[in-house]
Amino acid sequence: MPIDPDHARIFLQSFTPEQIEEVNRRDQEEHERQIAEFRKAYIDGRCYLCGEAFDQMRSSQPCTHWLLRRCKFKKKDFLKIAERYDYHNIAAFLRWCANEEAFLRNINDLESEKSDRKIISYTIKWKNVEWTFDCAENDMKGHGIGPSSKPHYHFQMRIDGREFINFNEFHVPLSDRDLFQLCLIDEPNVHQNFGAAGSGMQEAISVEPQLIVEHTTPTMNEDEATHHLSTMINATDQPLSGDEIFEIIQEAKRTNKSLAFVAKQRLKDRAHIQTVVSPADSIPDIASRTKHKPR
Repeated sequence: MPIDPDHARIFLQSFTPEQIEEVNRRDQEEHERQIAEFRKAYIDGRCYLCGEAFDQMRSSQPCTHWLLRRCKFKKKDFLKIAERYDYHNIAAFLRWCANEEAFLRNINDLESEKSDRKIISYTIKWKNVEWTFDCAENDMKGHGIGPSSKPHYHFQMRIDGREFINFNEFHVPLSDRDLFQLCLIDEPNVHQNFGAAGSGMQEAISVEPQLIVEHTTPTMNEDEATHHLSTMINATDQPLSGDEIFEIIQEAKRTNKSLAFVAKQRLKDRAHIQTVVSPADSIPDIASRTKHKPR
């Protein structure tokens, strides 16, 4: 039976502040330990979980690194991985890989692009591969008969933009740990993520906009951008000359600062400056799942 959200909530509320702090400390230490092991192996082109090179696979030892598709992994092997690793294990590994290649912008987990009926909905990109995790409310409860009757999520995988695994091919079981964490996803004071190494665009835009303007580094290649900054300068009372605008542009280039930041510093006493921070166009689109009738 699915985990009762009320029971999960009561269990969480039974912890004292000191116990919560201790649990968080241990979780952070374990997270940092695993990340260190992961990065050391990643640099060598190996999986930190099984020790094999990314282009190797042993059928007797299913592993999440198969999903990188550097080995001869076939779609029928996916459930072997899911039997050994739950949703959070698989998602964390893929998110960590994506962020080693391009931090934040390879993971589109924007809440603004997620349907209200979805518990999970995001796409991860790594090199030429894209993975999407999807779980609607009725998926988490279970519906119909057969594998879909138990709490599950859906998974899609694309290689070079071509179909490899489709959403409707598997109803991937959610573990008790998955269900416990997902039940608490909307609880106040409960922040669920995959750590800094697994952060995505939702975390990127959750940063105070002024900090993004101040600390972001410009790029001439839009494919390398994480944020898009659009700045409006209202200097009606003291119009800007072309020379002043040119000087601001040149200073931004020379200091490797955003145009918005330099303009605000130089014109703060004579112009109203407004900057809108949004996700860059280079982030992957969240793949949508065609709605099927429950089975």
